[in-house]
Amino acid sequence: MFDTLEEIRRQLEVKEDARAEFKEVELGKHGVRSPNTEDVAGEMVAFANAEGGVIFLGVDDDGVVRGVPTDRVGDVEAWAINIASNNCDPPIRPVLRRERLAGPDGSDRLVVLAQIGRGLYVHGTSGGRHHVRVGSTKPLLQGAALARLFQERGRTFVFDEQPVPTATMDDLDREDMAAFFTTRPPRIPWQDLLRNTRVATAEDGPVERPTVAGLLAFGARPQAHLPSAFVEAAVYRGHRLTSDHLVHAESIKGQVRDQIDDSVGFVDRFMLRPARKTAGRTDYPQYDIGAVHEAVVNALAHRDYSLAGAKIRLFLFADRMELYSPGGLPNTLTIETMPYRVFTRNQLLVSFLSRTTSRRTGRAYLESRGEGVRGILEASEEHAGRRPEYELFGEELRLTIWAQPSPHEGRAR
Repeated sequence: MFDTLEEIRRQLEVKEDARAEFKEVELGKHGVRSPNTEDVAGEMVAFANAEGGVIFLGVDDDGVVRGVPTDRVGDVEAWAINIASNNCDPPIRPVLRRERLAGPDGSDRLVVLAQIGRGLYVHGTSGGRHHVRVGSTKPLLQGAALARLFQERGRTFVFDEQPVPTATMDDLDREDMAAFFTTRPPRIPWQDLLRNTRVATAEDGPVERPTVAGLLAFGARPQAHLPSAFVEAAVYRGHRLTSDHLVHAESIKGQVRDQIDDSVGFVDRFMLRPARKTAGRTDYPQYDIGAVHEAVVNALAHRDYSLAGAKIRLFLFADRMELYSPGGLPNTLTIETMPYRVFTRNQLLVSFLSRTTSRRTGRAYLESRGEGVRGILEASEEHAGRRPEYELFGEELRLTIWAQPSPHEGRAR
């Protein structure tokens, strides 16, 4: 980055942007007086949390080269390394280099370039602040935005294990939990059991609160505190998403298991079943309901619950079913590799679903690992004669399952 003097000069002309930050350096008797240590640490972590960048030490905000005294350049470099090592968590390793650039009077002045690479992890300052570089700014990362960055960088921040700040232990259904934890040793108090299984936590303070997964699995009314955690379902008798063709719409809420069973029931209730009568009646349902069940389970289990305002959308059209799930794919997964690789965004929620029995199927919601997507594709293609399609639109994944043609069209399988 900025490998030539010409690139550096062009950057000084266009001023600060997503990959360049200018800092004028003021020296005191025993070290660097300005800029502020926390501010520089914030710039470093912002670049590391984005795509990397360079801090120009000895250049003011207008791109004017003020320089660093030649006999004090070692002090400036030591100061920068100290900030990267002790004021950034995890520590950052900048690449420092010296360049001589023309000052306002035309004379050459020494500038230190601190290059920061894209971090493998999420970095914060010693003051506990997480920034990311956006244009020439370094906004503070909090809440869902910070959670998504941790998910992308593969560290230990797991959103479904975080406490729901507005919920209390009274928002959990005790009967549902008792039915789930049937093998609980009688000597273990409920509070300890729920904490150990991450149904609840006190990580955000002294008050015990349900986690996201705990509320989704055992909440009396999960949407009271997670308002986007539901399925919006609609039926269109035409081929386009238009109110003129809307037949029925409803919001499917409740615990995750209820949303799964009710969403599959929604498809089962509204899909067409044309019949052919020869020696007896033969129905030709539009969809393989087993594949629909797997698709809905995947959507509810693996959607990104940190995306505020984003809900699962389930649409039935005359010729297809569309299922939209909030959340992009992780860096290691692609549309092409989805049938062959395993990715679990909500590990705690998945663990609860793998031990919960569906009232529709009588089996656990998640019985096999790594076969769900492949099973959806193969079963649906066998049923309808056309392979389903996964498509990614920003932070939303869409699955299209094509309907089996009517036997009266002469193409039903």
